[in-house]
Amino acid sequence: VLNGNQRGQWITSRWKSTSIAQKLDSTLLASDAFEIAQQLTQRLRVTRAASQSATLAQSALRTTLSLRDEAQVRLLEAQARPRPLIEAAGVASIAEALPVAERSDRRRTVQNDIKTAADKLIRDGEGLGREAIQAEIAEYEPTQIEALRLKSISDQTAANERYAALLQRRVTAQLAVDAIGGQANAAIAEAKRQEALSAIGDAAEQYVETATASKLLRWAIERYRDRRQGPMLTRAGAVFSELTLGAFTKLVVHSEKEAPTLHAKRSNGQLVEVEGLSDGTRDQLYLALRIAALELRLENAKPLPFIADDLFVNFDDARAKAGLSALRALSSRTQVIFLTHHEHLLPLVRKVFSDAVNVVELHRETASA
Repeated sequence: VLNGNQRGQWITSRWKSTSIAQKLDSTLLASDAFEIAQQLTQRLRVTRAASQSATLAQSALRTTLSLRDEAQVRLLEAQARPRPLIEAAGVASIAEALPVAERSDRRRTVQNDIKTAADKLIRDGEGLGREAIQAEIAEYEPTQIEALRLKSISDQTAANERYAALLQRRVTAQLAVDAIGGQANAAIAEAKRQEALSAIGDAAEQYVETATASKLLRWAIERYRDRRQGPMLTRAGAVFSELTLGAFTKLVVHSEKEAPTLHAKRSNGQLVEVEGLSDGTRDQLYLALRIAALELRLENAKPLPFIADDLFVNFDDARAKAGLSALRALSSRTQVIFLTHHEHLLPLVRKVFSDAVNVVELHRETASA
């Protein structure tokens, strides 16, 4: 039961709800005032939420537009900076300028290589000028270099033999002249001596030409091999240098003999044949070659365990530590199993590998009597 005041408020609220419902949605008039108020309240909440979302969206839109404007300004500035370079290159865009820049870099590299080769050619040219050396080299095809080198060695050997024979003839002629004394045959002997001297001069000139050609050919072959040396030999040389603690710098293929041979190059530039190395250094060389070959194989094949059985028998402690470091580098690519019966190597193994090594000690069981 409502009193007069409450009833008046209820009537006023009903009238307001009905009036709002008529303005917004006439379908709401079928409900009572309480339901109309609930629906209008719900719609008010939805409208306010939509209004807040619209406000946030407009703020985000303004921020995005501002960022877009700033990005456009930076883009224009970035496009303007390389414009002088693009115009200097004679192209219309950066995409067209990239191949020009690459060609410029390649040209600069080629020019540097040419200058280095030309300087070395003049330095090793036995006093000949650049034009003279170029003229001699231009007469031969690259495929003829090896055959010409062998021919120059043969010609040099023949020239040496001829020079020795002529020198012997000169000595014989001189003895004959001394024996003749003041007799009439002295003039004949002198003529023969002059003839021998002339022949010696020709042989000496031929010897100089042959020796120069041989050195130029040898230089060309060594330069070709240095530039195209196989990746295995290059990697083996680097590992060998580490194993020898820098005593040797790299491995080279020496072509002085008819059959190319492998040499180790000391830090002072001296080349040493494999037979001239000590037992321990040879072991280090073979280990370097094995590691390099295995690394190349691992690039295209499934990794298999590398089993090393007492590799460091002829190594001192310093080089053994270097060898263990090489095995640790290899263990990052494949499993390394190192077998040894030298207990003094265990501290080195633990020092090099730290916690990355699994040490298994095998004890021999004594047979019972």
